[in-house]
Amino acid sequence: MRHLVARRAAAAVVALATSVIVVSLLATGDDAQDAAVGDCLATSTQVSSGEDERPDATVVGCGEAAAGFTVVGRVDGESDSKSRSCERFFEADEEYFLYASTAGDGYLLCLRRAG
Repeated sequence: MRHLVARRAAAAVVALATSVIVVSLLATGDDAQDAAVGDCLATSTQVSSGEDERPDATVVGCGEAAAGFTVVGRVDGESDSKSRSCERFFEADEEYFLYASTAGDGYLLCLRRAG
């Protein structure tokens, strides 16, 4: 199972206060499994806060028009879409997206909107 979650980074002592969207990615394969920091992802549909989408995600060139997200962090061995592990890659109150997958031992991709 894969999810894409929009969040805002929170200071260590401040509770996470944002509406969170969970986007299930139901592709048969996991085209984002080999994504690394600096890679970009494209999704098959527009991902917006407050909407439940089911897009496929693939690694694409960052210069491509389809590149919607940039990978700024990766956490292997974890797949909980409620994890706060990606917060360390972002400023307090910065919006970010969390791609969680159970492929292999599980992993999280910490994403920022490209652009």
